[in-house]
Amino acid sequence: MHRRRLGSELRRLRESAGRTHREVAAHLDCSQGKISQIELGRVPVRTSDVRLMAEFYGVTTEQLSSLVDLAQDSKQRGWWQQYPSTAQRPGLQTYLGLETSAKAVSCYGADPLPELLQTADYSRALLTAEVHELTQDDLQERLAVISTRQQRLLGEQPLELWAVLDESALRRSVGGPGVMRQQLEHLVLLGYRRNVTIQVLPFRVGGHPLMGDRIAVFSFADEADPQVVHLGDSANSRFLDKPADTANYLKAFEQVCTKALNPKDSSAFISAIADESPA
Repeated sequence: MHRRRLGSELRRLRESAGRTHREVAAHLDCSQGKISQIELGRVPVRTSDVRLMAEFYGVTTEQLSSLVDLAQDSKQRGWWQQYPSTAQRPGLQTYLGLETSAKAVSCYGADPLPELLQTADYSRALLTAEVHELTQDDLQERLAVISTRQQRLLGEQPLELWAVLDESALRRSVGGPGVMRQQLEHLVLLGYRRNVTIQVLPFRVGGHPLMGDRIAVFSFADEADPQVVHLGDSANSRFLDKPADTANYLKAFEQVCTKALNPKDSSAFISAIADESPA
C-alpha cells in the first residue's frame, strides 16, 4: 500500500510538472519501464531515486519529506514474508498486502469458500486435494498463513468482510459430510459478527453479471487510496485500480448483492443445508 500511494503521488507530481516518462528516465539514467513500474507501485523504489524525481518535479521541502517517508515505509517487510513458499509468489504477496492494509473486503465467487471464512479442516481438505502434493511443512505453512489472515476479523478494529457465497460453494462436500457440516455451522456463527456480512446467491437466481468470475474488492480507510478489484484467486491474480477499469465490476457486485438473499435469510439457508449433512 505504501508503494501504491508513493507511486500514485509521484505520477501526479510528474503530470503536474509536465514531464514525460522518457524525460524522467533520462534524468534517473534508467528505463522508461522502471518509471512506469514505480508509478504503479509494483516495485520498491530507492530513497535516492525519490529525491531525484522530486527535484526534477520542483516539489516543496514538505512534499519531499512526505515522499521520503513513504519510500522508507514501503521497504517494510510484510508478515507473510516469513513464509518461504508465500514469499516466492508475487501475486499472492500483493493480494496479502492489500488485504492486510484494507479497511474492508467484499468478495464473490463460486466454490471454494473464501479463505477468510474457512475452518482449518476445510482448508486442509482443499490443500490436500491440489494437483501438486504438498509436503507436510508446506501444508502447515499454508494453513498458518490462512489462520493469520483470519485474525484480521478479530480485535477492536477488525476487517469488514462482505461475502456473497454461491450456493455451489455450500453444497460441494469438501472433506466429507462431517467437515462440511462444521464449515456451514461456522459460517452461521461468523454471520453474527458485526463486521461480517454473508449473503447466499441461490441457484434459482439464474444468470447474473459475475458468472464465471471470482472477485475481491479492497477498500481503504484513506479516501486517497482508490478501491482495488482483484480478479481470479489469490495465486492467479489480476489487479485493477483505475476507476475506468473497476467501475463495471463494482456495479456488477452491487447487482449480485441485490439478487442474493439478505443476511438473515442467508443464515437460514446455510443452516438448512447443514441439517442435510450428517454430524
